Amino acid sequence: MKLLIQILFVFIFTLVANLTIASDASEQPKKSEVSWVYSAEATFNEVKDDLILAIESKGAVVSYTAHASDMLDRTAVALGIKEKVYHKAEVLLFCKAELSHTMVKNNPHDLLLCPYPIAIYSLTSDPEVTYLTIQAPIKGVQSYQAIHKLLVEIITETLDF
Repeated sequence: MKLLIQILFVFIFTLVANLTIASDASEQPKKSEVSWVYSAEATFNEVKDDLILAIESKGAVVSYTAHASDMLDRTAVALGIKEKVYHKAEVLLFCKAELSHTMVKNNPHDLLLCPYPIAIYSLTSDPEVTYLTIQAPIKGVQSYQAIHKLLVEIITETLDF
């Protein structure tokens, strides 16, 4: 499980590092082949509280919170990195059993796609804007489309648009 979480960290932060980000929550997300990024002019804690409520409203529970900015801050010294990118960054992981069962029934090797991550972060350069990032729809994985739809619904509920 630790290895899966570490792989997920690397994957998500590689995604986040290469993104063009949305400037305001009323806009559509900025989309790339690997991610969709939403933003809101609100504090990290406000958005996180709303995100957890939105996840729970869909009948899911956050099973793990990866404290990404803490990990990056902790390891920066050893790597000689002086510039801090995130004011605060976490990745919330959760699952919706019926969607995951359908997905792995279609292809048991797609288990890697569960739990579903939503990255939430604010940048050091502008801590009053909080971003939510999800993985873009995966081409060729039809059963992931329902999961992606759920992720978009959760973010839409979180940001009220």
